Amino acid sequence: MSSDTKAMSSDSSSSLRDSAGNPNWNAILKWSVDEGLRQEAELKAKGGGGAKDKAQTRTISEEDRRWFLKAIESGIVDEVKRIKEITEKIIGKDPRGELIETEEEEEERVLALEELRDRLESVDNAKDLGKIGGLEPLLEGIQSEKWDGIRAMSAECVAVSVQNHPEAQKNAMACDALNVLLLALQSEKHLNKKSNAKVIYALSCLVRGNAEVMSMFVESDGIESLAKCGLTSSVVKTRVKAAALLRHASVTSEEAMKRTIDAKVIEVVATKLSVNVESDSSSSSLTDLAQERESYARLLLDIAERVDFTTNEDAVNQFRSDGFTQTLRECRKVIDDGANGENGGITDEKEFILAVDGLRNMLK
Repeated sequence: MSSDTKAMSSDSSSSLRDSAGNPNWNAILKWSVDEGLRQEAELKAKGGGGAKDKAQTRTISEEDRRWFLKAIESGIVDEVKRIKEITEKIIGKDPRGELIETEEEEEERVLALEELRDRLESVDNAKDLGKIGGLEPLLEGIQSEKWDGIRAMSAECVAVSVQNHPEAQKNAMACDALNVLLLALQSEKHLNKKSNAKVIYALSCLVRGNAEVMSMFVESDGIESLAKCGLTSSVVKTRVKAAALLRHASVTSEEAMKRTIDAKVIEVVATKLSVNVESDSSSSSLTDLAQERESYARLLLDIAERVDFTTNEDAVNQFRSDGFTQTLRECRKVIDDGANGENGGITDEKEFILAVDGLRNMLK
């Protein structure tokens, strides 16, 4: 065995391993770089450095070869195995967190779900989740009555796994995901919980880009649920998510538009928009409030542009109502105030301003 090989063998039993005998990846990288530089310097000292010289390799013992391959293999995570461990060992025995008694235990569960969410960003992992039965415990977690953090992160995992993924959407529907999510949204106990924003996020990822599932969502009173349980939430992020999904769903079919009008979405959103622009103080951030009024204005404009007023008389009534007209005046006033540099005025919100002006021009 050469002196270099002996040196590697010595390192592999010490600095290249940690105290538990596991690979020390920083040390391995440093050794690899140093070894490459050493060999290059040695070749130059001998007057070599040509292609033939660089192609020469140093003989490594079979023992060192086995150790190095084992080190490399130990650093490769079996994604499916790890996902199964999280969904079965960590979540599966108590998916709703009913046995959890402390916030510290809940935090541990949420951290495990966060790891799962990150792994599900891979399309292949999202597809495998359904195959290994990982969706069921997540859907159970969404039904948690005790821990809002578990409910929220379970919903986010479902959302990430099905987003823009037809096969994963199909797997989720086979597990009754649409019904589970709608019931979660409608839960009175959670109407004003932050987790409902994640539930709507999961619904959006499940139905968008899938005409069949969207049709089932509409037929299952999804639009009515968003209007009643999403737009009326005290949590601004939930209201924004609800408005965004309503904006997409309402224009997918005549039936969806009719349900939107019948659910009084125009009236509800106009009222919320009025509160938003007239409020002098709020517990919500300025960014959240800006997102909220933009989502409302764009939803109303899309409805106005796409509804058939000849067959939806109630749409005419809602848009022509005194309340809606007053809301438009208030919106225009804060825009003008912003242009004039007055306190409380709105500036630098291009989409909101364009939507308001679009509505005013359409409804003159």
